[in-house]
Amino acid sequence: MFISNSLSHLQSPMGHFSGHIGDTWAMTVTMKLKYIDKLGGGRLRFRRRFPKDVQPLLGEEFFQVPMKAREGHALVTERERMLAAFEKVVRQARGRERMSPLERWRASVVEADQMQAEVRGFEGPDGEDDRREVLAESLQQQAADPMLVKAVMAPKAKEPEVTLRDARNIYLQERLRGVEKGNNYDRLKRVSACIEKTLGKLEDLALIDLRREHARKLRDAMLATPKADGSLRLPSSVARELTMVRTMIAVAITEFDLQGKVSNPFENLEIAGADARPETDSSKRDPLPASVILAMRKRLQTSARDPALGHIWRLLEGTGCRVSEVAGLRVQDVDLVADVPHIRVQWHEDRRVKTKVSIRSVPLIGDALSAAREAVKLAGASPALFPKYASQRGGDAASAALMKHLRTITKNRRHVNHSLRHNMKDWLSEARVDDTTANRILGHAQGSLGNRVYGGDEAKLRIARDALTAALRFAPSEAR
Repeated sequence: MFISNSLSHLQSPMGHFSGHIGDTWAMTVTMKLKYIDKLGGGRLRFRRRFPKDVQPLLGEEFFQVPMKAREGHALVTERERMLAAFEKVVRQARGRERMSPLERWRASVVEADQMQAEVRGFEGPDGEDDRREVLAESLQQQAADPMLVKAVMAPKAKEPEVTLRDARNIYLQERLRGVEKGNNYDRLKRVSACIEKTLGKLEDLALIDLRREHARKLRDAMLATPKADGSLRLPSSVARELTMVRTMIAVAITEFDLQGKVSNPFENLEIAGADARPETDSSKRDPLPASVILAMRKRLQTSARDPALGHIWRLLEGTGCRVSEVAGLRVQDVDLVADVPHIRVQWHEDRRVKTKVSIRSVPLIGDALSAAREAVKLAGASPALFPKYASQRGGDAASAALMKHLRTITKNRRHVNHSLRHNMKDWLSEARVDDTTANRILGHAQGSLGNRVYGGDEAKLRIARDALTAALRFAPSEAR
């Protein structure tokens, strides 16, 4: 008896094989083809369960498709094609993981409309229905995304409800301008992870179903979650994160036209102790000792690959500005020929200032003036004073780069880049500079309307120059 190398016959799903060479029959081999089951009338079906993480994304538990072949090599080939299609659907679903059911449905409807319009050979009043029917059958045979098949067959079906996934995505788009980096994005990721851990997946939480109970449960979970050092989080910190959740929902209600249909359960949510222990800047940051400032200057001169970091640091020392305000400067914002050389902190396309009072002119004194001249020369033809950091989140990148150097000098977590603003505040106080002038230099609220709007720019610059000259007498000698 000869055993054939080619299997010419198959009875599925058990896989009964037999073959022959000439008039001599080969032995029969029986095997089971996985993921194939029998339907009525001898028909076969490919049926495989989706992974658990993919099921909620597709809204289906199984990938199942009727098969055309019933036996032989045709069935083996078709099964291999179904296995590949299954893997493709899973891969695409995981790639769309951050899309909400509503976003996926709307994208599927657009794709379905485009696909049915390309089907030819069906005219007349029922042409579109015929095209959709043929297209749906073809997509089912190709094991396409079930939501796409549904969009082909019933494009006017009721849309999925707006969920917290939609709220998160629209907040990222509208409030963070789609920028997936920086402190606010990190907080959004942290808040989203806490919601999912406490309440469930974002795409499963329809806004219309949210209740006050959900808000209280999330609040209590945040308050009970320890920090890395084991201590509980400050109520004021939890309040900020809940403010982000409240704003996410508020933005979604507006952008998806849900006014009057959905209420925001996070409105007026009380957090015991949020006002009693405010986590202010001064509670998190200390002014830098003179030794740290001088050591940082030396390190940036000798170890920093990017000379711009040294210029940014020296400008921070001499002006009291925020890192983002200095990193986002354009060459045109630096006036080196005016009677009072200065920088102009203002809004432009690549940088938004923190508040309206942050828009201001700050004199350049001593070493800060030298640093500005060097930076302008180094910028060359670039419109940005620091081209590497000329982006919406460039300040975060500059801050992170500076912090890496600072941490080699001081491990004190209250010593950060922003500490230099506290240094400037102290120097201004020691120089007996009045609050109005100090606030104008630092970009803080001015208080009365008169302080904010009256007085000429040149006079304000001269007053600020004299104040900075006096204040920098208390700074380390190289910053004067």
